[in-house]
Amino acid sequence: MISRLALLCIIGSPLLVAQSLQQQDILRLARIKGAIKKHLDGMPNYTCLQTIERYRRPPNARSESLVDVLRLEVAYVSGRELFAWPGSTKFEESELREIVSTGAFSTGSFALHARAIFLGDGTTFSYGGEDALDGKIAWLFNYSTAQFRSGYQIRNPKKGVRAVVAYHGSIWADPRNYELLRIVIETDDIPPEIEIEEARDQLDYQLMKIGSTQALLPRQSEMQITDNKGNIGINRTRLSRCKQYSGESTLSFDDAVPATAQSVKPERILVFDPHTELELALDRDLEHESSAVGDEIQATLRNNIRDGKNIIAAKGSIAKGRIVRLEHEMGDYSTYNVTLLFEELIGRDWRAPLKLRLIRTDPAMGLPRDLRQRTNTVRSISFPDIGPNGFLVFAKKLKLSRGFTTIWQTQ
Repeated sequence: MISRLALLCIIGSPLLVAQSLQQQDILRLARIKGAIKKHLDGMPNYTCLQTIERYRRPPNARSESLVDVLRLEVAYVSGRELFAWPGSTKFEESELREIVSTGAFSTGSFALHARAIFLGDGTTFSYGGEDALDGKIAWLFNYSTAQFRSGYQIRNPKKGVRAVVAYHGSIWADPRNYELLRIVIETDDIPPEIEIEEARDQLDYQLMKIGSTQALLPRQSEMQITDNKGNIGINRTRLSRCKQYSGESTLSFDDAVPATAQSVKPERILVFDPHTELELALDRDLEHESSAVGDEIQATLRNNIRDGKNIIAAKGSIAKGRIVRLEHEMGDYSTYNVTLLFEELIGRDWRAPLKLRLIRTDPAMGLPRDLRQRTNTVRSISFPDIGPNGFLVFAKKLKLSRGFTTIWQTQ
């Protein structure tokens, strides 16, 4: 299944190779290259909120269905892409797979794709003429990059395999100012052990103001992956709230889901004994259609935590966390695979870092009704795999209402 695979596109940064081009075409290409190089050389360090809607379309299905939505902070710093959860205080120098553990995604969209295609030493171009793009005339060039020149990596982390593959595609540029408008990237000859038949990216560019600079960014993109069973995964990505990155301020944006934690500055650090039980009730509804992986959540402690006879954390204290998994799967049943993470409990004058293990939910998330009924019929049913601290909800639409409680033990 697509949901079990991941596409990681890392395009290396290697002069423009132009073959079978007329002199006028070479001049056009040189002007486009010059405009792109100017943008890449003057690119400031910046960060944007990246929203990714992930869909799946099974074989022979007429339409796709929403799997989940991701919200991430993405930074372009000194030629590298870095990632973090919304509201984090810093970017981690780790792979995106370490942050988002499930589903398919790609990297390289900020500047690496454009740098590899236009400034790399292995790309050949042919002029495709004038083409209409969004109702306007654009210059179209087709290109290809051989496997031995490629830095495009695709992998299946579940099987622990990866491969560098050849790719080809097209670019569109504005003939008035030579600005890049669109890149399409299609992979070639993916090894069968990757279990992906096709991978295609489309990136639509526009100029965005970052500080005092006009930066050329992919305002939106769409990635499609077809696995070896005919399942199609579709990721639609958009950027918003882009700003210059100083490396010091907390990463937060207006259209990320806000947390409403107490504003009192904690003065003491509490450490709970192992196996201390916490009952945490959500402070607001959590719904699949309006919530995203990466959104901050908040819950209220429903039980007093004691040290002997003394209450050290009173019920009503606030737990802060985020959604780390919220996948919808259509198999034998409509199933939601949910994982929540709570990292801190806050009181009037204290805070306690949390490392928790999920014990149960209240109400309990049991099997579908027809499976709970006694029957003599033998059925073979496949359920999604849940990760640590995950649980399944069997429903046509997911809604965990305000007050939904998860019971945890400290580790």
